[in-house]
Amino acid sequence: MIRLATKDDIPQIVWCDRTSVSDIEVVGYGLPSGKRVFANEEKLRANWHEAYVEGRVVYVFEEDHHVLGFTQVRIDPDAVELYDIDVAGEHQGKGIGRALVDFVENLARNLGKHYVTLGTSRNIKTGKPWKSYDFWLKLGYMLDGETETEEDKTNGFTEIRFRKKVLN
Repeated sequence: MIRLATKDDIPQIVWCDRTSVSDIEVVGYGLPSGKRVFANEEKLRANWHEAYVEGRVVYVFEEDHHVLGFTQVRIDPDAVELYDIDVAGEHQGKGIGRALVDFVENLARNLGKHYVTLGTSRNIKTGKPWKSYDFWLKLGYMLDGETETEEDKTNGFTEIRFRKKVLN
């Protein structure tokens, strides 16, 4: 079941974030756990405002009262921005990520939004995209450019933007 997250979910959300990728795996592709709000229970509690964290709504995938994954979304004027999908390491490959994507796409349609947008990353040194790159293409997302912030550059990556039309 996918539902709106509550403050009680914070410990399990942090567990999902911390087990979804290792700090070694994320080098050159994203922020290490020390810089991620969702990887630190204290930081997440401090930034939690009724299922909103840093302006994004948090939804969890729950099974048997255990949070196994979560996503963050921001509602934009014509799109829903999918910020993140994290599935606990031992539960990856079981369709949870796909279920969360389907949920976000349906949310966008129900809100009358035409697109779901998102970003993944590319390692600056190797030029290789993050492992989710092919996943997004397989789900029908189209490339929509690349951007680079100072924080991205400092951490060795650029952001690859994707967009999918979900409503005509």
